[in-house]
Amino acid sequence: MEYAAFIKAFLALFAMMNPIGNTGIFISMTGDLPLAFKVKAAIKVTITVLIILIGAAFGGTAVLNAFGISLPAFQLAGGLIVLGIGFKMLHGGDNPAHQTDAGDSQIATVNGEEERVNSTLIVPLSMPILGGPGSIATVITVAAAYPTLGGTIGVAAGTAALTLIMGACFAMSGFIGRFLTAGAQQIILRFMGLILVAIASDMMLTGFQQSLASSTKSVIPEAVEEVEAAISDRSNAAPTSEVAPAASSTPTKK
Repeated sequence: MEYAAFIKAFLALFAMMNPIGNTGIFISMTGDLPLAFKVKAAIKVTITVLIILIGAAFGGTAVLNAFGISLPAFQLAGGLIVLGIGFKMLHGGDNPAHQTDAGDSQIATVNGEEERVNSTLIVPLSMPILGGPGSIATVITVAAAYPTLGGTIGVAAGTAALTLIMGACFAMSGFIGRFLTAGAQQIILRFMGLILVAIASDMMLTGFQQSLASSTKSVIPEAVEEVEAAISDRSNAAPTSEVAPAASSTPTKK
């Protein structure tokens, strides 16, 4: 295992996935649900993200190519999903803190909330918020910089270490949530909704820019070649024009 690949993958994913900041999103999604459920949800998210990112380290590019999906298209689709969730959070539509304590104590309500949260653990939390295009692109880029088997193992190990730390933060969110009032959870919900909208905008803009750049290169490659050829011809013709007067002055002397 190459330790340089381990460190680079760990630090890059720490900046990309932000375990501390995403813990606030996890708290906003799970709200006042039981601690045991939050631990199970954290384990589920951790395993899902591990599978996605380690799979990306060993064969992410091959999988996308097999389905004919470009990374910019993946970024645009993921950005749309995150954008919708972010707008809902900004309006407080999915915040469990809106419920009363009496309602939360009812088994049917709790079960309904657990089912609702379960449906959002894979999409959009695990994918594309955590294990989305940005994280996948980061893992693939680092793995490409260390193409050996030891390098790939180092990238996978660094990815696993960061993901486990993130899972631990999620598992402790129930303890952290005890110190948050309903008003504090509402503030976190709306703030994280704003963060998600910003993340979605960045994902969509990046995907659009990369898609536009690749489309431009594929649509007008001949025009680019013609411009480069014209510039090359002009630079080659400049010395010839300077030599010509010297050559024409020789016969006059004779």
